[in-house]
Amino acid sequence: MNNEFIIGMDGFEAKIYMQMGFFDHKDLCFPLHKHLFAEMHIFLSGTAVMRCDKKDIFLQAGDVLFIPADILHKYQSFGEDSKRISFLVDCSCCCKTPNKIGFPEALLSLFCKEIQDYALTGRDRKLKALLSYICSDFLITETKKAKLPITNRELIIEEFFTKKYNSNVTLDDLAQELMLSHKQTEREVKRITGNTFAEELSKRKIEAAIVLSQTTSLSLTEISKLVGYTSYCGFYKAYKNRFNRSPKELRISPSV
Repeated sequence: MNNEFIIGMDGFEAKIYMQMGFFDHKDLCFPLHKHLFAEMHIFLSGTAVMRCDKKDIFLQAGDVLFIPADILHKYQSFGEDSKRISFLVDCSCCCKTPNKIGFPEALLSLFCKEIQDYALTGRDRKLKALLSYICSDFLITETKKAKLPITNRELIIEEFFTKKYNSNVTLDDLAQELMLSHKQTEREVKRITGNTFAEELSKRKIEAAIVLSQTTSLSLTEISKLVGYTSYCGFYKAYKNRFNRSPKELRISPSV
């Protein structure tokens, strides 16, 4: 998240965390995850199916999807020509469940143009006005007490574990994103999460595995691979170390 915008929303402010650029179908393969803040997806072309809160939501060009904070979600499928923009919104929202609305093609074309202009010129007045307009259908239009501010470093660490827990990531990968040394990065992870890098990564994998075991009929071996383990054995050891019992308890009749 390399850009922040403050937008006015009828008496209160919302903070937008946006990574500039447009994401195609290859960038939609994040694992099941959730965010500290609400997330908004603006679908520009193609089609996709997003799994949100145990429900599938069909998306096509012109759709804007609002996902409240702490809602588990994942793209289930997407077309080859799928393209979207997404960003996080730090603000109270009017809906507690995922919500989708359609926007005119002309408005979305203008939004894309303003993103490109901002990248070239740094001028953000029109882009912030469009962000405010797009967000207005999803956010409460009354003054609310703001959340405690979050630093960029905290957000980078949270998003790193949220989106990459099932990948073969290392402390070095996070250190590069934070532009810190290994020692400084490990210290920041410990300060923010209360765990070492390895402990936090294992915790995220296991939490995702528990959710998948409760919401799907996948075998524990299949779940192990989906959350980032190369084999069921690795998941078994991590689960046993964390809870001192076998992960087979997650299923009455496990098919491992």
